[in-house]
Amino acid sequence: MILMIAILLISSLGQAAVWTEINQWSEEWENRYAAWVKSEWQKNFFSRTRLPNGQTNPYYGLRVDCADAVYSMRIIFAYEHRLPFAMKDPTYSSSRISNKMSRWDRQREIDRVRSFLWYIYETGSTRSLPSDTYPVSISRRTIRSGGVLTTTPINHHSWTIKEILPIGVPYLVYNSVVGSNSGYEMQERKSWPNPNWVFEGDYSPSSGAGFRYWRPISSLNRPVWEVPGYSTEQFQIPLSKWTKTLQSRLATRQEDDEQMMSRLIENACVGFKDRVSYVNEALAYKRQYPYCMSYEAYDTYSSPSRDERIFDDLMYLRRSYKEIIQRNNGQQLSADRKAQLQKIFPYINQNTASEARQMQPQNITEDSVCVVRYQSSRSMDLAEFKRRLFLGWISNNPNEKAEYRWGVLKGPSEHARSCPSWGGWIPDLN
Repeated sequence: MILMIAILLISSLGQAAVWTEINQWSEEWENRYAAWVKSEWQKNFFSRTRLPNGQTNPYYGLRVDCADAVYSMRIIFAYEHRLPFAMKDPTYSSSRISNKMSRWDRQREIDRVRSFLWYIYETGSTRSLPSDTYPVSISRRTIRSGGVLTTTPINHHSWTIKEILPIGVPYLVYNSVVGSNSGYEMQERKSWPNPNWVFEGDYSPSSGAGFRYWRPISSLNRPVWEVPGYSTEQFQIPLSKWTKTLQSRLATRQEDDEQMMSRLIENACVGFKDRVSYVNEALAYKRQYPYCMSYEAYDTYSSPSRDERIFDDLMYLRRSYKEIIQRNNGQQLSADRKAQLQKIFPYINQNTASEARQMQPQNITEDSVCVVRYQSSRSMDLAEFKRRLFLGWISNNPNEKAEYRWGVLKGPSEHARSCPSWGGWIPDLN
């Protein structure tokens, strides 16, 4: 009898799914999913050791890139609420990857879930996301918490939508390319990415870019235009008006000039601060392997796309500030905010290239915002970082030393010139 029970237990383990679903997706469950993302999906989701209730965080230590974060958001909710998860297998045209997989039979359930997540991280990517999602129409009902914003394959990036703020701006949680020394915390922004970067090379419904939502499992192998809710509405807007049109359509209230400048400064600060960690990861790798980087290492530790996104945030801040000056001469801005903006953009009435040429080195003063210690003995504020970035002194080449990565010295260095490089970015001030 004991032997028979043991055989039955082993047989049961041998057929264990990642988790067993007892519920099915419905409009009610999609609404509960959106509410969960809005309240629970934080940038520290994988970096906190304990949950708010004091329990150990079962997802601590998962290191995610941008697509990993997107899939994790959907998978973890599905697991915790006993819902099915499936995605189109990018390696086989008609196959699916789902929670019914049984390759981790002998693990505890939570360990099976972690193993499943790691498997998705290795298999899925920004290239697979278009097959698992579809483009949506423009409304707060369709562009909402739990959805996705993706770029074209040229920039291969994605963001999760934590929520659409009342002012019509997306609150995005995301991550970037990760190396072995990367931390577990994700990133966040309350602003629009540059639509020219989002849709670079293909502003069409077939690009896989734009605001998207999860396909019903029954629609995974269907043409995207047959998926219920499919819409090309967001692609019918002139790209130059894309951000303003979507924001006005999604807003339930307007933000004033002071609130807008505060939000946009904070977004630029986040990018500036986050740059410290990923440059330090590259420097640590370079200290360990001081010779020229391989293509794989270069791709991991270079920062052209991330530096371009900081530049885009600063350019958007500059354009918005200039529009305020032209509209009402900054009447809604506080004196402190005007002084901060004047320090960052001292020649706002001139073009960007002219300002970059004339702007003098910026010391840290009472008008400084976002003072960052980027090396053990060096700090600078956002104004000085902007000056160096716009001059093209901030290097995204991971073969460079810290002084060149941060624009203390203007590169390229002799060592960087001697190494192969793949891609790069320089600011376009036109």
